[in-house]
Amino acid sequence: KFWPVSVFPRVKRQMFACAISNQTPEEPVVSKRTGHVFEKRVLEKYLASAGTCPITKEPMSMEDVVLLQAPKTTRPRPITATSIPGLLSLFQSEWDAVMLETFALKEQLSQVRQELAHALYQHDAACRVIARLVKERDQARSALAQATLQLQ
Repeated sequence: KFWPVSVFPRVKRQMFACAISNQTPEEPVVSKRTGHVFEKRVLEKYLASAGTCPITKEPMSMEDVVLLQAPKTTRPRPITATSIPGLLSLFQSEWDAVMLETFALKEQLSQVRQELAHALYQHDAACRVIARLVKERDQARSALAQATLQLQ
């Protein structure tokens, strides 16, 4: 069900932008509690990971938002996307961003591998200590049993 924007007094027409991406939403939704406007798909992704309102950090779900009836808007192309050099520049920027993200992920992977190796080493050491203690306990029990037999 769609609701007209006028139903929500906190939603101002001049500020009709997604509170997360700051872009004009294609499928706008508004929070019933706070009145913030969001792009539906962006909010769904955010709520799937965080489960809280991106602005107020209060618990929030998709049941707390209402679809707004808004005219369909067509986003103009950025000026840089209207020429071949501009497109090449955009692609280069995207490539750079992907490479930076890949680098960061590789660093995180390396760190997690080191942490895992350390944890496995600690686990192995703990298992060896436990095995030694069990062996000592069993030896002490057998020595106690022999001493008890000798005293009788």
